[in-house]
Amino acid sequence: MRQIRIPPVAPRRPGEPEADLTALVVIHRAMLTDLDRLAAMLSSPGEPPASPERAAAVRDYTASLLTEIDHHHVNEDDVLWPVIERSAGQVIDLGPLTDDHHALAPVLARCRSVLHRDDRTLGRALGELRDLLADHIGDEEREVFPVIRRHVPRAALAWVAKTIEKRAPLRQMVFTVPWLARHAEPAELDRLLRDAGPPARLLLAATRRRWRARERLVFGT
Repeated sequence: MRQIRIPPVAPRRPGEPEADLTALVVIHRAMLTDLDRLAAMLSSPGEPPASPERAAAVRDYTASLLTEIDHHHVNEDDVLWPVIERSAGQVIDLGPLTDDHHALAPVLARCRSVLHRDDRTLGRALGELRDLLADHIGDEEREVFPVIRRHVPRAALAWVAKTIEKRAPLRQMVFTVPWLARHAEPAELDRLLRDAGPPARLLLAATRRRWRARERLVFGT
């Protein structure tokens, strides 16, 4: 991805509204929920063999999910972490979380390398990724979220969200937008769509039905 120029960021002043963390909360939930679902489904000894259509859909869905996880961590390193550092100064050391991203990279690569192997092998790899990611997300929400609320201006975090959106190719957004809508509570989805604006609403309207059919094919629900 292209290098991002991070603008100066002044620390949040007392009385200013807190940054809205809804997007981060929802994407964390979406990543872990789907890794749980896929790992459990693929590792289940009682699952009958999938039809060729469903097997292909499972692999395609898993590939999209792995791309989401990869992009999320690259964007944290490239965009979100620098904004936090500019506004929070020495309040937090983000180095350990960046180290987590480096540790997750070979596990992501292993998941991709076994994407077209048997279900059990892929299920075990996704389970390992889920366990590492759950620990990382727990640390991030416990250590980073309070720092964002206290030090990062709402406008600065909104700039992060817009910048990340611009970096995403349309083919991935066709997955991302209905995927996040699927895992958001109604009030969360209202906030996400309000902040994203009309293009996201139009994209969701255009992709939601097909995405739901894809999910039913993959998970059988």
